[in-house]
Amino acid sequence: MLEKIEKKLIEVKKYSSELSLIEPDKRKLCLDILASKLVSNREKIIKINSDELEIAYKKGIDNHVIERMKITNIAIERMVDSLNNVSALNDTVAEVIDKNNRENGLVVKKVRVPLGVLGVIFESRPNVVIEIASLAIKSGNGLVMRGGSDCIKTNLCLFELVFESMKEAGLPEKSMYFLDFTDRKAVDIILSMDKYIDLLIPRGSSSLVSLVNEKAKMPSITGGIGVCHTFVDKNIDTELALSVLENAKTQNTSVCNALDTVLIHKDSLDIVEPLFDLLLEKKVEIRADRCSYEKFNQKSKIKLAESSDFGKEFLDLIISIKTVENIDEAINHIEKFGSKHSEAIITNNENHAKYFLDKVDASAVFHNTSTRFNDGFELGLGAEVAVSTDKLHARGPMGINDLMTYKWVVTGEGQIRS
Repeated sequence: MLEKIEKKLIEVKKYSSELSLIEPDKRKLCLDILASKLVSNREKIIKINSDELEIAYKKGIDNHVIERMKITNIAIERMVDSLNNVSALNDTVAEVIDKNNRENGLVVKKVRVPLGVLGVIFESRPNVVIEIASLAIKSGNGLVMRGGSDCIKTNLCLFELVFESMKEAGLPEKSMYFLDFTDRKAVDIILSMDKYIDLLIPRGSSSLVSLVNEKAKMPSITGGIGVCHTFVDKNIDTELALSVLENAKTQNTSVCNALDTVLIHKDSLDIVEPLFDLLLEKKVEIRADRCSYEKFNQKSKIKLAESSDFGKEFLDLIISIKTVENIDEAINHIEKFGSKHSEAIITNNENHAKYFLDKVDASAVFHNTSTRFNDGFELGLGAEVAVSTDKLHARGPMGINDLMTYKWVVTGEGQIRS
């Protein structure tokens, strides 16, 4: 296994430099071809995925994992939209970021260049294959991917379409490789391949992220763990608040930007009754602190929260509720229990909104809108390779420019330094 993987990575490293020199029109053509292939292979993809889902159900795999595994017609349409958006983005490979003409005649340019080879280890989500491959192609980076065993056939089917599209568009298809090994040892091998991989990105559980942080020999990005809060201030539009909270919790429960905890100002506890009714209608399990619990008339339908219900990423139809004295207590709670992913405030007080947005330390902060918008597609990046909670070198949804670095290009006419 080691020998085969290393041989493939040597190829990827070699051909990634060719990919970085491909003209923009060919990169765009490749993504357009891939979008067409997704549409024409729709039934095949869904059938392969359905077979894997059936096996997952029989194994008793958690519902939130199965939801992440699922490929539907809507999911394919979203992948196609994402490809079209990435294709339409400006090509920034070799972009001159800055230029400086020195007094001695030297012309100094700061030029955007690909990182080289990206390594991505992910779990469950087969759509990641398309999203990440599209961004790697657009940014001129080689790519090594390893997906979870539960979706291996779906992953390989999607990657084969990437491979075919690159070949048809005249791109070096050997600059990308998807590991077909389901053995966990393959992950350890990838983590040791710093000679060939320039940046490693884990997308999945906290245990995967911890493993990468502990063992990766190359630089890696931390992200994907989202303990997300929304603070309901004392000056609110109740209808707006209910709509935003419902969306943040129930639109898709199995993702890292879904709402986990609502912090309610003590003067806004009147929202408890309509909010809890709305959440219960959506089959959300409510774990309420004592103050909010006492404000609800149908106490038998909710649970009293335990201390362990705060600081938890539920990835399910479960939510915790905490009453706070003021905005500072809300911010302190987020600082203690948050994961620096997605945090929101609902308020009509512009000063409070600015204070919250300025003070809360997270990859994305929101005012009067849903945390579900912390997403590359929704924020105009076309797609994302991950949502980074790091501060170096990238933060939040990572698009094409976050997959590049820069180099200094200096041209002269024989100048020497005195």
